[in-house]
Amino acid sequence: MATPNPASKSPSGEGSRNVPRSDYPLGDDPKCFDTSLNIFFINFCNNRDLRSNFQSVEHHLSFTKPHFLFLTETQLSEATDSSPFSVPSYFLSPHFRSKAGCCVYVRNDLTCSRARALESSEFSTIWL
Repeated sequence: MATPNPASKSPSGEGSRNVPRSDYPLGDDPKCFDTSLNIFFINFCNNRDLRSNFQSVEHHLSFTKPHFLFLTETQLSEATDSSPFSVPSYFLSPHFRSKAGCCVYVRNDLTCSRARALESSEFSTIWL
């Protein structure tokens, strides 16, 4: 069975985990996954202000190299230019909002598109 990597500390003190995902179960046991080829590392963190925690986010992406990093409470206004928050080898998809907001960093070696039609202006959500 695949075992997630140990939690790494986030800027807010909460843990984030690399969680393996696979569409190919081994045998009849749904808890067993073939992690040799089809694995994603998905990280999540309540960021509590991307501007003040960006250096930690950048370090986390460089060190752990997850496929996806989802951040909530980015607390940047909708008019904020996202380019200062770009990280090499990652595509940033923001939904910035004051006192809320979210974003996702997607590794550049993945093909991923955003489903904006599913998103609401009332909530801080991103659909991929």
